[in-house]
Amino acid sequence: MARALVLADLVIWQLACEFEKGVIDLVHRTPAARDFRFASQITDAASSVPSNITEGFHRFKAAEFAQFLRYARGSLGEVEKRLHTGVLKGYFTDSDIAPLLRLARRLGKGLTNFHDYLKSRRK
Repeated sequence: MARALVLADLVIWQLACEFEKGVIDLVHRTPAARDFRFASQITDAASSVPSNITEGFHRFKAAEFAQFLRYARGSLGEVEKRLHTGVLKGYFTDSDIAPLLRLARRLGKGLTNFHDYLKSRRK
């Protein structure tokens, strides 16, 4: 008998959690931690990515899950923008954010591909 899919099996969820942790770690070890508004905005957006994947996973219809993947993609874009803003503010360097941007590109592709898969299953 096949084992039921669990959230932790989804590579996009694993990547989203890794991305969230990376953003939080970066903020806490840099001057960004002293800018409470900025730190809150970027970490909240980073946490929103896996949270939206989780919420969508627990919906009953593929179309609903797909919608939450769009929300996750939007949050991912917000974090990417805020990472660049952090460089402009002198909180981060380009080399600080480079690994997170690579991870964001990989995650973004995964979100888009899984979204498209879910949309193709829509009935």
